[in-house]
Amino acid sequence: MKYLTKAVLNVKPKRIVLITLLGLCSIQNSFAATQEELEARISMLEQKLLALSEESIELKKQVIESNKQLAQLNKNIQQQQIVINNQQKALKNQSVALAQTSTKIPASKQNQTQPNINSKSVVQQKPTVDNQIVIVNDTKQSDNAAPTSQTKSVKNSFTLSEFKDYIKDEIGFSFNGYFRGGWSTSQNGKPKNYAEGALGRFGNEYGGWYDLVFKQKVYDEDGHRVDAIVMIDGNVATNKAAGLFNTQDDNIMQFSDIYLSTKGFVPGFPDANLWVGKHSLPYNEIQMLDWKTQKTPAGGGIGIEDLGIGVGKLDLALVRADVNVKQVKKVEVVNNGNTEIQTVTKREEVDLNEIEFRYRDIPLWQDATLAINGRYSAPNKSKIQDSVSVKNAWLGSLVLRQNNFFGGFNQWTLQTATNSVASQLANINTNNPEFAANSDNDYIGTHTGGKAYRLVSEGEAYLADKVIVAHALALTTGTDVYSYDLNLAHTDFSSFKSAIRPAYIWDNYNQSGIELGYFRQKNKVKGKSYNEEGFKTTIFHSFKVGESILTSRPDIRFYVSYIESLQNEISKFDFNGKDNQISFGVQTEVWF
Repeated sequence: MKYLTKAVLNVKPKRIVLITLLGLCSIQNSFAATQEELEARISMLEQKLLALSEESIELKKQVIESNKQLAQLNKNIQQQQIVINNQQKALKNQSVALAQTSTKIPASKQNQTQPNINSKSVVQQKPTVDNQIVIVNDTKQSDNAAPTSQTKSVKNSFTLSEFKDYIKDEIGFSFNGYFRGGWSTSQNGKPKNYAEGALGRFGNEYGGWYDLVFKQKVYDEDGHRVDAIVMIDGNVATNKAAGLFNTQDDNIMQFSDIYLSTKGFVPGFPDANLWVGKHSLPYNEIQMLDWKTQKTPAGGGIGIEDLGIGVGKLDLALVRADVNVKQVKKVEVVNNGNTEIQTVTKREEVDLNEIEFRYRDIPLWQDATLAINGRYSAPNKSKIQDSVSVKNAWLGSLVLRQNNFFGGFNQWTLQTATNSVASQLANINTNNPEFAANSDNDYIGTHTGGKAYRLVSEGEAYLADKVIVAHALALTTGTDVYSYDLNLAHTDFSSFKSAIRPAYIWDNYNQSGIELGYFRQKNKVKGKSYNEEGFKTTIFHSFKVGESILTSRPDIRFYVSYIESLQNEISKFDFNGKDNQISFGVQTEVWF
């Protein structure tokens, strides 16, 4: 780069003398002029010389100012040249790094990742204190082409956290889930869990349950998005070294969800989620008791969520959940020429469809919302299943949630159910409102229009700055239901289940506390009463992340539990020949 030189104007005294002489020479007949004429001409020449002097001074000022501007321009050009040289050096180093990275990726991996590289972007990390990342978009665009909405919205700088989210969304794959597990023993052999759905699960569960969710973005353009989602769940027994999948050792696995989730396909509702496959509307779990107030296991179905209608949001679903029914029949059998009447058990599979709606997020007062939920389970028998008895069932719920409840939250659920769903609410332990009797999809028992009602409260609150308490309470009653615990029809029942866990917060990573659980249930069949009662006391210290008991994980719990069965006329349960148990253990629980 050549530099411009300064221009300088010099006005010398010699030039003034020369101009003066020329002026004098131009005077004609100077010797003949009068004294007055000479004085007049001299005066005129002086004025001209003064004007020339002033013009030369002004010209000199302009030249000086021009030189200053040229010097500043040269300085700016030098700074721009330094920036250009640095950018060229950075791009060169980055090209070398990208070339080295590409040589390390196997060909098979290149084929898998190539379809996800749509932006053709070069990533450069700037060594700044705030971890700023610059993305230079190298997508070439013709000079005459108008910029599209996509090119207009390209963001060229991200924080490190934003960049991680950008890459995650660009790839479109996520893996998350849950698991729990740990070590445990007791003073009397193998520890046994007792009525965890009534006394509380803390210090009263010894399995290793897990959920694994895989999600892959399939399409995302013009406000339309499609994701393929697969969820695997199951249990890993923690009492044995071998963990081969089998039902005998409580090592199980299943594909609980396989479905396609979409957004932007429902006209008039761009944020609505339309899904198709093996899935259902979300579950609502009572964590401390380990059962759900809302649960609809599905074999397959279709659903729409987040329909903004009125003041709330509407969710709809139609799913399949076929059940197995065992029918006892008498048949004629010829044996050695003799005809005999024998009783045989025949297994029938009955088609079952369930339709469910939830109208939620209805605002009430500050930080309070209401939800109205309903589900109808309708058997669809074939013409050859006239002798099979499967009754339809209803489930209705009102859910009131209060956030900012003494620094935490509280949720109340009022429910009513009929027939086989009402029978689930009569269980001592698991009270999921499902249609089938068990995880094998069996429809068991005689159901004659029985009804059940349940009020559930769950939440946590801060009693002081360093004291937090979580709770789960369930009050349930029902008439003319089938008792799965007693295997008896026409059962009336009432139960109270509770778990309360106060804790002292040492800091964000340490809590110490106690969980107290108590339950009592009474079943009455044909004038005879069956009673079940027990309590639990668990002392613990937790290493955790966050102060909340119900909404923060991971959590590592060291505990000692004392459980006693005061009455066991319904379950006939015992702790290896005793009515009580002291157990010790450590358990971890994490969402990821």
